[in-house]
Amino acid sequence: MLGYVKADKPNLKMGDYEVYRAVYCSLCNALGRNYSVFARLLLSYDFALAAVLKLAIGDESCVFDRRRCPLNPMRKCAFCRRTGELDFCAHCVVIIAYYKLKDNLKDRGVFKKILALIAFPAVSLMHKKAKRFAPEIDEIISESMNSQAKAEENARCSVDEAAHPSAHALGRIFAYGSSAEEGDDLYKLGYFTGRYIYILDAADDYEDDIKKGNFNPLESEFGFLDTKEKKALFADRAEKLLNQTEAQLLEVKDQLKFRRFGAILENVLFGGLDKSARSVIGKYTDKENKNEKSFTVK
Repeated sequence: MLGYVKADKPNLKMGDYEVYRAVYCSLCNALGRNYSVFARLLLSYDFALAAVLKLAIGDESCVFDRRRCPLNPMRKCAFCRRTGELDFCAHCVVIIAYYKLKDNLKDRGVFKKILALIAFPAVSLMHKKAKRFAPEIDEIISESMNSQAKAEENARCSVDEAAHPSAHALGRIFAYGSSAEEGDDLYKLGYFTGRYIYILDAADDYEDDIKKGNFNPLESEFGFLDTKEKKALFADRAEKLLNQTEAQLLEVKDQLKFRRFGAILENVLFGGLDKSARSVIGKYTDKENKNEKSFTVK
């Protein structure tokens, strides 16, 4: 999910942040338990969102035990006793990492290619196991990557067309295993989250994509951002797309009833994503927050 999906820590209650960290540690533990120590390196807070969501909609309550961290025995972490949802998310982490590395091998950037070549053999072995445990997820991600590649073959592909494959994949992952009653809303939650992330990433990487000749769905509208006026127009366009998607995300969220962790999900989906968006848009408007540790108390 690219590093944009994280909690807005200053606006998250201490108890909720501790639970959020515990879910992250539990997912890290699931990766180590199912795969290897190396698999833990694939984890980021992006994937913690899916784990929190799966635990939030389950019927079974969540019990956390404090144990010593396998990677840092001097530190105690909280680990969730429920393993089914966490193992599922661990498989998703490995599958997504595998296809992302395959895509990076085709990248024009030398650094990305070198890193992908180094990591690919180990991740490829883990992927074989993940595919065995979660074949449906592997099919979802594989289809998404193929659809994405086809969409990006068209230089004038619209933002909606370009964002659909990854948004559709995340929607299917969010809805996977849920009842028919809530599956539609969970799909929409994943879809609009995926769309938001795709647009945000396209805005963030825009200038770099143009320089390297990589596909970007906004290029046909703006070309090179060689003036302040163009940058301002670009920022305005990206912000409107993000605000529109956030409104759709909010509408879906209000229809869902989470059994637990609702405050955490709301903080990450709106506070955290909005903070990431402000940082990206700020690059084009000279309003980027240089000190992410600062915050305002009203």
